[in-house]
Amino acid sequence: MSNSQLLVAFTLGAAALALWSFVRWPGAAPATVKGAMLRVAIAFVLLQVGSAVLDIGVDAVPSLAVLVVIGAVVPALTYAFLASIWLMKVCTDQMRGPT
Repeated sequence: MSNSQLLVAFTLGAAALALWSFVRWPGAAPATVKGAMLRVAIAFVLLQVGSAVLDIGVDAVPSLAVLVVIGAVVPALTYAFLASIWLMKVCTDQMRGPT
């Protein structure tokens, strides 16, 4: 398996985990646009931290790069996908209006 194939597999896995989390715990979604935007901002910060951890981890111990990706990048990427799903849900709820 090449590096690009592994990257695609981890990304699709993170997206699937985010979708599963959204369906499994629907009450965890924020109710307001402000709350959703806050979670998106947190996701951006986590992605930056995950990227920094990946750089440091690969430089320190290249043989454990996959473990660093699984331990730092996949959770951050999963949360970013989940936050984007929440934002889309809140925006569609706002467009529908009160029920």
